[in-house]
Amino acid sequence: MRLKWALLNRQTLVFKVFFSFLVIILLFSVFNLLSVHLFNRSVQNEIIQYNRLMLRNAAERYETHLERIRTLLFDIYMNEQVVAFNRQLHRKTEDEIDYWKAGDVLKSLRSPAYNPMFFLNNFFLYFDSQNLIVEKEGTVEAEMMFTKFYESDAYPLSFWKEELARDSNYVLHPEATFTVSTLNSSVDVQLIPFSFRATSSNYLAIALLDARALQEAFFGSDNRHFMILTQDGSLLYRSSDALAAEEIPSFANGKEYGLSGDYYFFIDRGADLTYVTAVPYANIASQVRNASLMLLLICAVSIVIGVFVSVFLSRKINRPVKQMVTSILRRDPVKLQSAILEFDLIHQNIYELMKERESIQKDLSGKRSLLTSFGYINKLKAITSDINEWKDIAEMDEPFVIVLYQLHFKTRIVASSQMKPERMAYYIQEYINVVISERMPSAHTFQIENNQILSLIRSEEIPGALEDALARLKAILDRDKSYFLVTIAVSSVYDQAVKLSEAYRQVLELALQARPLDECQVIRDYRRLPAHPVLTVPQEQELYANLQAGNHLFCTAFMERMLGQMDKKEASLHQLRELAMGVVVRVAKMLEPYGVDADSSMRQKQLELMEECCTIEQFKQFLAQLFHTAADIVQSRKQEEDPIITFVMDYVVNRFAEDLSLDLLADKLNLSVAYLSVYIKEKTGANFSEHINAVRISKAKEMLLETDLSVKEISLRIGYQNVTSFIRMFKKMTGSPPGEYRKNKLIEAGGGEFPDRVTASD
Repeated sequence: MRLKWALLNRQTLVFKVFFSFLVIILLFSVFNLLSVHLFNRSVQNEIIQYNRLMLRNAAERYETHLERIRTLLFDIYMNEQVVAFNRQLHRKTEDEIDYWKAGDVLKSLRSPAYNPMFFLNNFFLYFDSQNLIVEKEGTVEAEMMFTKFYESDAYPLSFWKEELARDSNYVLHPEATFTVSTLNSSVDVQLIPFSFRATSSNYLAIALLDARALQEAFFGSDNRHFMILTQDGSLLYRSSDALAAEEIPSFANGKEYGLSGDYYFFIDRGADLTYVTAVPYANIASQVRNASLMLLLICAVSIVIGVFVSVFLSRKINRPVKQMVTSILRRDPVKLQSAILEFDLIHQNIYELMKERESIQKDLSGKRSLLTSFGYINKLKAITSDINEWKDIAEMDEPFVIVLYQLHFKTRIVASSQMKPERMAYYIQEYINVVISERMPSAHTFQIENNQILSLIRSEEIPGALEDALARLKAILDRDKSYFLVTIAVSSVYDQAVKLSEAYRQVLELALQARPLDECQVIRDYRRLPAHPVLTVPQEQELYANLQAGNHLFCTAFMERMLGQMDKKEASLHQLRELAMGVVVRVAKMLEPYGVDADSSMRQKQLELMEECCTIEQFKQFLAQLFHTAADIVQSRKQEEDPIITFVMDYVVNRFAEDLSLDLLADKLNLSVAYLSVYIKEKTGANFSEHINAVRISKAKEMLLETDLSVKEISLRIGYQNVTSFIRMFKKMTGSPPGEYRKNKLIEAGGGEFPDRVTASD
C-alpha cells in the first residue's frame, strides 16, 4: 500500500504541525498590530509630558540656585572684612590705606569662587573709591579688569559705574560674551552677571555665572532650545541663536505648552523669571513615526520569519518520521488505527525496533577491542612527531619508562657558530639514540619538537643500564654547554601502554623543576618548589618611582635581594624566567609613554639576553643591564627643557631643607595645586613628594659619608623634623637604615674606625 504525502491531507503530521504554527503567528500578529495602534495614540502625549517635566525640574533648579547666589552676594557684601576695607578706601588717603587688608577680603572670595557647586566663573568686589577690584586671583585696577582680563562689549567699566547709582539691590543681568584672558591664553565664555548693591553704598558685588555650565547641569545639552526671560519679557539667556524672544507664542488660560510654527513651546514661570523650551515639531513627529515604523517592520519581519520557520520546522519534524514510517511499511504494513498515521505505525513496530537495537549492541560489543586500539592510536598521534616506526610502540603491552631531553640553545653563541638549532637538535637526537640503544636495544628515541627529544624504554631494560646511559650522556653533553643545555626528566614506571600521554605530561612537569645551573641536569623525582614570586603593588610602585628618578642602582639591589632569597629556597629555572619576564613586561609598559622606540628596544634586545640566562648570577647581570637601559631611556626622554619643571626642580634642589609644599610652588607659579600636581606627575613620571624625598635622601647619603653628624642631626638639616620618618624613608629608598648604610660604605672603602658620633640612634 502506498501513502500519498500531501500538505492538504489533514491526517498527516506535517499538516497539523504547520497549521498550529500559523495559528500562533496569526495571534501574535494581531497582538502586535493592536499594540502599534495604541502606541501611536499615547506616545506623543508621553513625549509632551516628558518635556514639561524636564522644563519644570530645570526651572526649580535655576530658582533654587539663583536664591543661593543671592544669599552668597549678600553674605560677602556684608562681610566684616569687606565693609572695613571699603570704609578704609573711602575715608583714607591712598598713602594711609593698608592694602594688606585686601588679603582678608580675598580669603572670603576664594572659597565660593572656586566652589564648583556655585558654577561661578569669578566673583568681583568693585570699590569705586579707589577704582579697585578684588577678585578670586587677587586685586586689580577696574580699568585693567574690564579691558584686559574680562572684556565685554555689553559690560564695560562705564556700565558698572552707572550701576553704582541704581536704586535696586539685586539685578540679574542678561547673558553676554566675555573674553577671559590669562597669562598664556584667552577664551570667550558666556556669562550671566548677578550684582548686588546696598542702598547709598559705594561698592558693588558681582557674581559671574557660567551660563553653559548652568544649562548642562540643570537642563542638559541636546537639540532642544532653552531660554530664560525676565518679567518684562526681555531675553536673559538662550541656548542658541535659532530663536528669538519675539517668536514665543502667548499662552492663554494658564496653558503650559503650545504649537507655533515648527516648534512645540513649553513654558514654566518662576518667581521673577520665565523659562521656555522650544522642541522642533519634526523631532516629536519623527519619534512617533520612527517608533511606529519600527514596530510595523518588526511585526512584518516576525511574520515572515515565523512562516519560514514554521515550514522549516514542520519539514524537519516530518522528514525523520516519514523515513521511519516508510522503512516500517516496507517490511510489514498494517491497518491505520490512529488519527495520525505516523504515530500509529510507530506504535505497531516498537517491538521490532527494540530487537534490532539489541542485535546492534551485541555487534558493537564484539568490536570493543578494535575501538580500544583506535583510541590508543589517537593518544599516540596527540604527540607531535616525525616517527615512522611507531607500530612497535603501539603493539607494546608491557611496563615502560619515558625519558625527556629538553634542549635549551644559547641563541647568540649558536648563531655565531653558523649552525642552525634544528640541525644541532638532529645531531643530538642521533647521538642519544646511539647511547641509549647500545645499552637498551629495544628503546625508541625520536624528536617530537624542535627542542624536545623522547626515549621510550621497556621496564626490564631499565635497572643499571639507564643510570649508566644517563651518566655518560650528561658527561658528553656538558662538554658543549657553551652552546646548549639539556634537562633530562625520567618518568615513573607505567604498566599500560595507553598511559603514554600521562607519562609524557609527567616528564614535562619534571623538566620545569630544573635548577638555575650551567650544566646538564637529570631529574627523577618531584621536589617542593617555593611559591611563584610576584611583585606586590608597593614594590612595583617603588621600582617605577626609582626608574623614573634614574636610580637604577636601587632597582638592581632590590632584585638581587629577591633573587638571592629565591635561590635559598631552591627556586627552579622556570620560576626565575617567569619572574624576569614579568619584570621585562612591567619595565616595557612603564616605558610606553616615552615612545615606541623605547618599548621596541626593551622587547627586542633585553628578551634575547634573558633567554641566555641559566644561573642566578646571569639573571642578576641581566636585570642590572635592564634597569640601566631603562633608566637611560627615561633620562634621554627628559632632556627637553620645560620651564615649569625646571623651576620646580631648581626650587626643590636649592631649598630641600625648608618646609616645602605644593601649595607654595603653585602660588609662585600662579597655578592651581591640582593642576601643578598632575603636571609634575605627567612630565616627570613621579609625584612632587617623591622628588623631594629623592633629593633629601641623596643629600643624606653625602652627609653620612662626608661628615660625622648623627642621624638625628642629618635628619633636621635635610628637612625631616621626625627622625623616625627619615629612617623609614631612607630604608625604603636604599634598602638599609642610615647607620647601617654608613657602616657598610666605610667597610667597603676600607675606612678603619667608625666616626665618633655614630650613636645607637644610627
